[in-house]
Amino acid sequence: MVSWHIRGEMDEIDVDQSYAGHPTMFSIRMHHGGDFTSFPGRKYIRGKKTFVDLLDIDTFSVHDIDEMMEDLGYASIGKPLYYHFQRPLGDLDFGLFALASDEDVRYLGSFVAKHKLIEVYIEHDKTTLHTYLMSPTHSKVRITEITEPPSCSKTLFLEWHSTPVVDLEDDMDHMEKESGNDPTPTGHLEKDLGNDATVTDHMENDLGNDATLTDHMENDLVNDANDFGKFGELESDNDESDDSDFFVDIENILDDINVDMQDFEMNIDKDVEWVGGSSNTVVDEGTQDEALEVINTDFLASDSSSDEGINGQRKKSIRAIQRAHENDEALVSEPFYIFQKFGSAKEFKDKVKLHAIETRRELALEKNDKNRVRWVCKGTIPKLGPNVEVNDEEEICPWVLLASKWKKDVNWTVKTYNKVHKCLQTRTVKACTYKFLSSKIVEQVESNPAVPIRALQEQLQRRFKVDLSRMKTFRAKSEALNLVQGDFVTQYSLLRDYIVELQTRNPDTTVRVDVESEGNPHSETRTFRRIYICLGALKKGFAAGKRDFLGFDGAFMKGPFPGQILSAVGLDGNNGTYPLAYAVVETENISSWTWFLSCLGEDLGLNTNSNFTFITDRQKGILNAIADLFPCAENRYCVRHIRDNMRKQWRGKPFEDLLWTCATATHVQQFNKGMEELKKLNKDCYEWLKKIPPQHWSRSHFTGRAHSDVILNNLCETFNGKLNEGRDKPIITCLEFIREYLMKKIVNVEKAIGKCTGPLTPTAMQTLENIKKQAEDYRSVFCGNGKYQVSGPWMDQCAVDVVQQTCSCRKWELTGMPCKHAVATIWEMRKNSKDVGIPETWVHEVYWLKTWKQMYSFKIEPINGRSMWEKSVCPTTLVPPKHHVTIGRPKKKRRKSAYEIDDMVKGNSASRILQSVTCSKCNNIGHNARSCKGQKANAPSGSGGPGGSGKGKGKAG
Repeated sequence: MVSWHIRGEMDEIDVDQSYAGHPTMFSIRMHHGGDFTSFPGRKYIRGKKTFVDLLDIDTFSVHDIDEMMEDLGYASIGKPLYYHFQRPLGDLDFGLFALASDEDVRYLGSFVAKHKLIEVYIEHDKTTLHTYLMSPTHSKVRITEITEPPSCSKTLFLEWHSTPVVDLEDDMDHMEKESGNDPTPTGHLEKDLGNDATVTDHMENDLGNDATLTDHMENDLVNDANDFGKFGELESDNDESDDSDFFVDIENILDDINVDMQDFEMNIDKDVEWVGGSSNTVVDEGTQDEALEVINTDFLASDSSSDEGINGQRKKSIRAIQRAHENDEALVSEPFYIFQKFGSAKEFKDKVKLHAIETRRELALEKNDKNRVRWVCKGTIPKLGPNVEVNDEEEICPWVLLASKWKKDVNWTVKTYNKVHKCLQTRTVKACTYKFLSSKIVEQVESNPAVPIRALQEQLQRRFKVDLSRMKTFRAKSEALNLVQGDFVTQYSLLRDYIVELQTRNPDTTVRVDVESEGNPHSETRTFRRIYICLGALKKGFAAGKRDFLGFDGAFMKGPFPGQILSAVGLDGNNGTYPLAYAVVETENISSWTWFLSCLGEDLGLNTNSNFTFITDRQKGILNAIADLFPCAENRYCVRHIRDNMRKQWRGKPFEDLLWTCATATHVQQFNKGMEELKKLNKDCYEWLKKIPPQHWSRSHFTGRAHSDVILNNLCETFNGKLNEGRDKPIITCLEFIREYLMKKIVNVEKAIGKCTGPLTPTAMQTLENIKKQAEDYRSVFCGNGKYQVSGPWMDQCAVDVVQQTCSCRKWELTGMPCKHAVATIWEMRKNSKDVGIPETWVHEVYWLKTWKQMYSFKIEPINGRSMWEKSVCPTTLVPPKHHVTIGRPKKKRRKSAYEIDDMVKGNSASRILQSVTCSKCNNIGHNARSCKGQKANAPSGSGGPGGSGKGKGKAG
C-alpha cells in the first residue's frame, strides 16, 4: 500500500518540524519535465515541481519513484527516465548523484537524519550527466555502444532498466567468472568500466573528499567536451591560459568535428636535405660486426702506388693477410685496427669523436693536415701511493691513433694504433658537442617536439654517462628541430617553390606574396612581408554552403620572426567552423587588414555594393578596412569584447546581464526596455554603450541575409586554438600545418555526414526539436491573407506571415529557421488539411543535409615532399623579414585581458589586482598609507591632507 502523499508546489509546510522525532521520515521535492543547462552554472529549466511527503527511508526504493512518475502522468510517454538526487548543501555542478539502485538509495539515506527535504531531478528520454557512470552498481545501468547512431557522432547511450540485469542469487557462478572471482556486482561493473578500480571504493573516496570529487567531475566534463567537439566557450590554448567566457550563446553553440594533429611531425621526410641545412640521416659508425666469417679481400689490394715486382707484391699481400688474422679479436671488441680504411678524413674524425664519447676519454688532435691525422690522449694519469716519486715532468697517456693517406690513394688508412690507456675516465668530453647530441635525438624530437629539456638532459646523461648543461641540451634540441622542420631562415628561400607545388596540386588556389620595397631593382633578393592563401576547394565549398557570413581574427606567431596569422572563418549548416582563407602578415594594422580583405574580396567576387555579413572584434585596423572596402556590408561586433571594455569601468553581474539582454533582444521594443533598465542602474554606463551603434551588436537591428544571429566571434577563436601547435614553426612548416589540418577536417566531417539521416543537419534537427517543444504551448488563429495571430504563455503574442515567412519576433527572419510561433502556425495549417508539409520543409536550405554534404564534397589535394618540388622561375629569392630583437625574454603566452586578471584566485582568496586602493591618510586613490607622500588633493581637514600633517609623515618624516 502506498504510504506517501503528493502535494502541489504552493502547499508549503515546515518539513523539519513535521518530522521531528522521526529520524527515518523525509520528503522529496521532484523536479520533472525540464532539462539541465550546460556546465558550469548548471540549472534545471522549463520544469515543474512536486512535493512527496511521508516517505520512510527504511522502505523507500527506486520503484517508489516509478510509481510517483506514473501518478504524475509519465507512464504513457514510453520514454526512459533518469533519476538524480542532489546532495544537501551541494550545487547542481558537482552535487548530483544517480538514483538508480539500492546502493544509491542507501547513500541518499545517509542524509535523511539531518536533512528532511531531498531534491530529486528527473531527465527524460536521455541524460547529459555522468552520474550514472559513477553509480556503485550496474544493476540499473548498462553501457551500450551504438554501432549506427542516429546522430553523426558515436556516443555512449545509458539505458535504464527497472529490473536488475543479473540475478545474484541464481547466477553467482556466472558473476564470479565475469568479475574475476569477485561475487559482487561491483566486480562485474569494474570489468565493464575498464578494470580501473573498485567502483565502491572509488565512490567512497570521491564522496569523502569534495576536492577529489570536483576534480573527477571536472575531468569528465572536459573529456566530454573534447569528445563531442562542442565549442560553446573558448577552448584553452595549450600552454596559454584559459579564455573562459561569461557569455554562452546556447542557440549558436559551435559543433566542430575533432581533428587529430598530433602526428603532424611524422609526415616530414627526414632524409630530405634543406638548402643550407644537413640531412637528418644519422649513421652510427661506432658499431662493427660481432663475428668475422669471411676474410676481407681488401687486404690483398696494394696500398702503395709505387711500381714493385711480383715477388714483393706477393710478400706484401701475405703480410697483410697475417695482420688481418692477428686483428680478428680486435675487430670484434675494438673500433680501430691496423690497415683499417676510411673514405675521408671527416669520416675518420667522426669515428674517433664517437669513440671518445663512448669511452669518456679526452682525445685531442695533435696533427691534422692533408695527408695525416694524429690523435692522442690528454687524460690525467693518477699519482697515488706513498712510494710514488715526485717528478716535474707530467706522464703522458700512451694511447695514440694515426691515419694517413698514401700517394695517389683515395682512402685513409690506420697506420699506428696503441689502445692502452693509463689515464682516468672523465665526465667532461669536448667531443660531446650539441651538434653530436642533436643527431642522437632527431627521431625522439620528431615524434615528440614538446619533449621537455630536463627529460632529454637526463636521458642523454644516462646514455653517454657524461655531464651536460641544460643550455647545451637546449641547443641540441633546437638543432634537432631545425633538422626535422627545416631552418627558419632557409625556408623563406624555398617559399616560392612551395607555392608552385601548392598551386599545381590544388587548382584554382590563390596565393599572393607581398615583399618590402627594394631601392635597387637589380637586386637578386626580396624581403618577405606577407603571404595570402585561399585554397580552391575551400572557395568552392564556401560557395556551396550558401551562407554569406565570415568572421575575422588574428593570432600571433611564436617563432624568431614575429608576425600575425590572419584568418577568415565561415559557418556551415551544422554550426561548425569552415575556414576559408588565411595569411601571415607582419602585424595587425590597417594596412595588413586592407591587403587581406582586398585579396579575399577578389576571390569571392565582392565589391563596394556587396551585402555581406562580417563579425570581428573592435580592433581599429579591421574596422577601418571593412568600412573602406565594403561600406554596404553588415559588420557585427563580438559582444565579449564589448563586455571586456565595459568591465574596465563598470564591473558586476547586473551590468553584464543587461548587456547580454540588450544584445540578444530580437526586436527593437525589447532592446529599448533593456537599455532603459541599464539607464536606471547607471547613467554613465548607459551613455557609454549608447555610443556604440546597435546595428553592430544587437540582434534587434541585424538583417536576415546571413541566416545567422551569431553575436560571439567564437568561430575564429576555435580555429586559432587549433593552430596553436603550428604557430611556433618555420614559415613553410606553419603553412603546411594549417593546410593539413584543413585537409583532415574535411575528411572527418564527410565521415560524420555519412552517418547522419534526416532532412536537416544534426544541430539543426536538435534546434528545431527544442522549438517544437516550446511551440506546444502556443495557439494560432488564422486572420486571412496568409497571416496568423499566435499567442502563448506570459502574454507572448506575435503575428506570423507565412507568405513572407516572417514573424514579429524576428527570429525566423534572422536565423532562417521557423520560430515557435511559426511552428504553431504550421501545425494549425496542417489541421485545416492544407498541403503545407512538415516544419522541416520551412527551414532555409543552409541547414539542409544535402547542402552540408555538398559543402564538404570538395577535397584539398595532397602535395609532394621537398625533393619533388618544381623549381620556381622567379628570378628573385625571398629572404626573411627584418628581425627586431625585443628587450627581455621572448613571450609565448597570450596577453591576458583586464577581466581575466581581475578574476584570478590566489590560494583561498580572490585576487585584488586592478582593485582601487584608497589611502587612509589623504583619502586619495591609487596608493596606501605606507606609500603616502602627503598628497593634498581631495583630502579633508584633519586627515593628513592640507595643513601639513600628512606631509610631515611622508618621505621627509
